Amino acid sequence: MNSGYFINGKVFTGRGEDDFVTAFQVTDGQITWVGDTAEVPDGEGIDLEGKTVLPGFIDVHTHPSYVAMTLGAVACTPPLVNSIDEMVAALRSHPNAGKGTDRWIEGWGYDESKLAERRTPTTADLDRVSATQPVYVLRSDCHSGVCNTRALELAGITKDTPDPEGARFGRYADGTPNGACIEHAANDMVMKAKGVLGYQAEVDKLAAVGDHYNERGIVAVTDMFAVTTPYPYLQLYRDAAAKGLQQQAIIYYQWADLAAHGMPDFTDDDRSGDVRVGGIKLFMDGSMSNRTAWMIEPYPDSEDHGMTTLTDDSIAAAHGYARRNQLQMVFHVMGDQAIQHILDYFDAEEPWMGEIPSVRLDHATMLNRGQMKQIRASSMKYGVVTQIIFFFAEYDSYRANLTDSQFRRAYALKDMYQMLDLVALSSDSPATTWMDPDNVFTSIKAAVVRRAYNGADIVPEQAITVPQAVLLYTARSAKLANLPGVGMIAPGFDASFITVDQDIFTIDPGSLDRTQVDATWMRGDKVYERR
Repeated sequence: MNSGYFINGKVFTGRGEDDFVTAFQVTDGQITWVGDTAEVPDGEGIDLEGKTVLPGFIDVHTHPSYVAMTLGAVACTPPLVNSIDEMVAALRSHPNAGKGTDRWIEGWGYDESKLAERRTPTTADLDRVSATQPVYVLRSDCHSGVCNTRALELAGITKDTPDPEGARFGRYADGTPNGACIEHAANDMVMKAKGVLGYQAEVDKLAAVGDHYNERGIVAVTDMFAVTTPYPYLQLYRDAAAKGLQQQAIIYYQWADLAAHGMPDFTDDDRSGDVRVGGIKLFMDGSMSNRTAWMIEPYPDSEDHGMTTLTDDSIAAAHGYARRNQLQMVFHVMGDQAIQHILDYFDAEEPWMGEIPSVRLDHATMLNRGQMKQIRASSMKYGVVTQIIFFFAEYDSYRANLTDSQFRRAYALKDMYQMLDLVALSSDSPATTWMDPDNVFTSIKAAVVRRAYNGADIVPEQAITVPQAVLLYTARSAKLANLPGVGMIAPGFDASFITVDQDIFTIDPGSLDRTQVDATWMRGDKVYERR
């Protein structure tokens, strides 16, 4: 239905926390009116029968290309996999198992803190899956991975292979690699050894991810790890869109990859359209789960403050490039020292992206009130993106890796919502230890209830309300990521919205994660209906 009325709904418009209507009109794929059902001519319109209607969700920090990879890989996450033995058994069920020595057996989502053994799997473990086929499992943070002996051989990683800058290989006592590839530069050596299926196959995989997002009510995404080789990501996405990927998609190129390939400039055409280049991505530190996030205070029982993976010279080069190309700079910053370093670096700089943030602080796990005040006072225009699903799904590693005072300051959503205008929630899918990380209602529940997967409190005083959480996945996300036309059910916006099977604004918040998307509409067309 590209044009017509929708009536008798409970429609959350996204224009404010308490802005509801019961009807709206769609004309040629756009919202042209919102109001009360009583104002609609009798007998006209689709009857929503009291269903709750929300603006389509926006995931402003995710990895569709990685999600495409996981759709054909074995989930090695709770609650499905809880030990190394269960991981080995799950990987043996991969469709490629026993199909030939050149066929990779792949998994995703492990976190050693969630495994019964409380350690990273090694070649000795994964060789039990296969001694002749390469086996590779992507870690939950998508920074690292683990592989078997055959995969190490194909990647050319030996006892004599030096650790890459900013990364390392796990090793046995005699220096032999044990299969763990820690941080991107090490992990990429195995990822590259896997090779690719060919350009058209990659296009088809990416196009198929659209169905995954339709089922979750997600109408716009970003790709936060685009690279220039082996295929140009922008063209890959545009060809996927031609084959059925309907979501708006903004591409963020990995800065290290751009720098390695001569920092090519982008054109106005590259920065335009429903699929476009939006920015560059830089890694300031690592992750909380393996104590590589850069912290002001040391980790418990340690003098270790984590690590930084970026130099000021690299920041300066990227800054000049982003300003020249009119691109956002997105910094992966989990630790409070990483956040502080970026805030101090850009404090006196002028923004270059107009009304949208020139600099984004993504993950922002340990962002504190003093830093939020610095953001508000700075001449730089910042945006903040965070992922409460990490705290929910990876509670054990946060509890073990943070002091009590650090733990109490993690994911201060209430403070962020109240003190910052440009803030959003996202999934970072598939980079967390949960079987369905981009189910938006799991994140909404975690933000509202502030309890982890096991029922443990995760700083309940920083809880936000359901309408606030929805806004962080819709209107506020759209503003932060420069996604015009989505995020609201209001005149002038695309008719991109969802209906859900329960009233999320009145139910027991403990049931929020059981909410299901009944239907997804994009630009006035129904693209998904639950059966």
